[in-house]
Amino acid sequence: MSWWIIVPSGLLAAALSASLVRKARRAPSSVELRDRLEVPPRLWFGIGALEGCAAVGLLVGLVRPAVGSAAAVGVVLLMLGAIVAHLRAGIAGRPLLPPAALLTVAVLVAVAHGGSI
Repeated sequence: MSWWIIVPSGLLAAALSASLVRKARRAPSSVELRDRLEVPPRLWFGIGALEGCAAVGLLVGLVRPAVGSAAAVGVVLLMLGAIVAHLRAGIAGRPLLPPAALLTVAVLVAVAHGGSI
């Protein structure tokens, strides 16, 4: 497996894990964003669980490429949802950079795995 799959997969897994931890600990910044986006707390924790599953899938994907590819596609869908939620709440500009960056890296990882699904 090449570094151009390992590094972005690891970075993406780390970012998703950090987001999961912020949601699970009810970090003030996470709760504030959840409230601005008008996302119910139960759904917010569900999103965190999906982020955790995706992080694990990305790491498993280093051994089983099909799992990594599926996890990356899942992250693409999560980040598209995050961007839509931000735009619906009237949040644009700089706050869109984190989900847009994660979306970009997820697409890179999915393409790098190259149709392993």
